[in-house]
This record gives sequence, structure tokens and C-alpha cells, in this order.
Amino acid sequence: MQPVFLDTDRTRMPFATLRALPVRFAAALFAFAALIVCSGAPGCARAADGYAAGDTYVPPTREIGNPITDRLALRITYTPATAHTTLRIDPTGVPSGGTTLSGERDLGFASTNPDGRVELMLRLGTRDRIRVDYLQLDRSGDALLTHNVVFGNQIFLANEEVVSSLNWKTMGFTYTHAFLQTRSVEVGAGVGVHLISTDVIGSVPATFQSHETSSAGAFPTIALETMWRISSRFAFTARGQYLPAETHGMTGSLGDYHGDFQYRWRSPFAIGIGYSYTRASFESVTHSTPGRLVLSIAGPELFVRVSF
Repeated sequence: MQPVFLDTDRTRMPFATLRALPVRFAAALFAFAALIVCSGAPGCARAADGYAAGDTYVPPTREIGNPITDRLALRITYTPATAHTTLRIDPTGVPSGGTTLSGERDLGFASTNPDGRVELMLRLGTRDRIRVDYLQLDRSGDALLTHNVVFGNQIFLANEEVVSSLNWKTMGFTYTHAFLQTRSVEVGAGVGVHLISTDVIGSVPATFQSHETSSAGAFPTIALETMWRISSRFAFTARGQYLPAETHGMTGSLGDYHGDFQYRWRSPFAIGIGYSYTRASFESVTHSTPGRLVLSIAGPELFVRVSF
């Protein structure tokens, strides 16, 4: 038999409509991507590669395990990440009417959240790359409330035990074009699209109250990345992606930053250490889905990389 909850309601998360960005903004992104692709036309980037205008550009010699020439790479990462969550789920039609909560202090979420990340890279031609990465963060906790809380269309009272959970999933697709490429250094820029799915549940079992909000949408970013092959066995890579946006009563930003050193143990295997920081912030003042969510994830990384 399925359990029965009284006073239960379900709404979308406040940032659901961020997937509908203005047309002029999308056009600007496509113009940016076209400019990057143009830089790869014959004669456009040779001077940056260290060649004179009349020289013939010679791409770096392909070598398995070299991040500048790898055609395909799979990376599996483990991180004992530290997460911080701020959320406010407003009643329908009442922007800023909810209670701002700290997931760690008020809801009992653990501050340390060991997690994994999977990344796949595919190189198209000599200068173009597509990177796909996936991150899932599942958090839950229970805590005794110290004050009354407005959580969506529910009111949880002080001294009641609240049980809550936050499930965050994101899959990113990023295209970059190397506007500078030498035998040991590569620098590229491009655009990314991140598919985000979030589900938040808050309940008080003693009073059979429950509120759940969920959403799925897409958010774009502008990307910059660099790779430095220090030697035949050591390499350094770094990247950053960020973009703020505002549309139809919604504001938001998404940033994802990463840096690592890797050691080529034996072709085609490499191991490495790094550090990553991700921050997502969304707020809505619309009538139907008002609220706010801020999530940051940061910590060191250990990873294994296989490339061909």
C-alpha cells in the first residue's frame, strides 16, 4: 500500500523557464561561435602558432596520451566535494514570501559530499573538440527546526523535525575551437549547453505535510580552456565556463572551473589530481514559480584518464 500524505503539493522549481532564453542572446552566442570557427580558416591563426604568414602550418604529431592530439578520451573522477546550498521556495504568487534556508545548517545536509564525475572528449579534426560531462549530486538530511519555515505552500513549525532531500543532475555539452595551437600548448574557446535537472523535497512526517518542487531545463555558457604538455609524461589542463542571464522575471548564472595535473603512466592510461569549483544561482520573481536556489560544489579531485 502506498503511503498517504495530507496537504501535499508539487510545483516546478523557480528556474524552470530559464531554458527559454531571448532570441537575441542565442544569436549572439552563434555569432561568437562563428567568429571562433573563422579563426581556424587557412592563414587566420598561423601567426599565433609561431609560424610566419607565408609558412605552412604543420599540426602537432599525433601521439597516444598527448592531450593536444588525442582523438578520444574518457575520464572518471572522484571528489570529496564540499557543498553549500541556499534555497527559498516561495508560495505560489508570493515572490520572496518563502523562508531562506541553509541546506547544511537548517536542513541537516552534510557539508562533505563524496561524489563522482564522468567526462568524454571527442576531437573533430585538428582544432575542434566536443566535451560531454555528467555530474549527479544527491543530498538528504533531517533536522529539528529552530523557527517557523514557509516552504512553498506549506508552513513547518519550530521544534518540528523536517526531512528533506536535494537531487541535482547536470549534463554538459561543450564545443571549443583552438585559436592557438603549438606542439606543446593549446588554447581554445567556445560555447556550452548544460542540461540541468533538480528535485527538492521537504516534509514533516509528524504532521503528514510535504512539498516537492522539480524542474528540468537548459542553460548556456561561454567556455575557455587551455592545455600545456610539460613533457612526454606530464601535462596541465585548465578550463572555465560561465554566463549570467536574465529573462522574463528570472535571473541566473552558472560557473564551472577546473584545473589538473596528469601523469601519463602507460599509454593510453593517465592518472592525475586536480581541483574543481561549480556554482549555480537561480532566482525567480514570477507569479507561478517564485523562489531562489544557490548551489556551490568545490573540492580536490583524483582521476583516471584513458585516451586514444
